[in-house]
Amino acid sequence: MKYSNKTAVRIIEMIEQDLFGISEICKIVNINPKTFYDWKKTRPDFNEAVDDAITRREEVMIASARIGLKQLLEGYIQKKEKVSYVCDKNDPVNDVEKCRIVEKKFCPPSIRAIKYVLDREERKRDKDRLQASEGHPLVIEVQDEETRRQLMILKENGFRPGGSLNPEIVAAVDKELEEESKVRSEERKMESEEPEVKSEELKVKNEQGQVMEQPPAIQPSAAAVEKPKPNPYPFLPPGYTSRTD
Repeated sequence: MKYSNKTAVRIIEMIEQDLFGISEICKIVNINPKTFYDWKKTRPDFNEAVDDAITRREEVMIASARIGLKQLLEGYIQKKEKVSYVCDKNDPVNDVEKCRIVEKKFCPPSIRAIKYVLDREERKRDKDRLQASEGHPLVIEVQDEETRRQLMILKENGFRPGGSLNPEIVAAVDKELEEESKVRSEERKMESEEPEVKSEELKVKNEQGQVMEQPPAIQPSAAAVEKPKPNPYPFLPPGYTSRTD
């Protein structure tokens, strides 16, 4: 069927009113559903108009849902009218209103609506915490190697249970742990050999004639001063000695 602006405008209005589905709309405007989708593919203006109508329809539905949810959260007053009629004496064909009774009933807040809002807020907080934690990776410190191995298996299995039953995952984790152990042993070996290398370097430098720091010279101790011997003959004049000397 040939494209018609009048038919297109009518389709857009019914889509926005959300009274019928696409198949029912096509029946009302007397076109085939295949024609509708062909127009969407070949007519960019029609396709854009349909998308805009769907967007406006969704916005109206969301606004109505928010209003209804607000009433359920805060409570609302429900009105009920009861009208009675009697025959008109002057016009037996028509009836006239005799009385109108209006009943007002307050509906309290809905517990289900309150729970729905609280659950939605909790889910939003969990999502925000998850997004915030993605920027700061989780660090778990373990003391024993077996616990660390089990955590590595859990990570390798996509944080799903049953990884320890998969031989490929277990073999991959054991291989990674073995490589880490080799790297640590090599590092310890290099650290133990480092002092010997330094001593060899000092020895080579000394052999090349570099000045070494000399230990402080030891000063010789002063000669002991001999004390004068006491005179065994104090009764003789100075310069005289006994014959036996």
